[in-house]
Amino acid sequence: MMTSVPSIATVADLQRGYRALVDKIKKTGEPLVVVNNGVPDVVLMDVSSYNSQIDRVREMEEEYLLRIKNEALREYRLGKTKWLKKGQKLSDLL
Repeated sequence: MMTSVPSIATVADLQRGYRALVDKIKKTGEPLVVVNNGVPDVVLMDVSSYNSQIDRVREMEEEYLLRIKNEALREYRLGKTKWLKKGQKLSDLL
């Protein structure tokens, strides 16, 4: 997967040209990395792109948890699970 080079602006650029930078972010949907003294400080992105990324992360988390649940059920059905005794820790089984 090829990724593009992010747009970069300084804090001074952001202070002087806030509206133009925000309009560009909204138009392109690409995030803007703001650097302070040459070091990345914050990333700005439009709300739609942010919400899309959050939704995708949630989908990935759900897919992962479902895979783990299914694997655990499969191992349980195959008798590969162990029960902890009262007071026993998981690390005791390792």
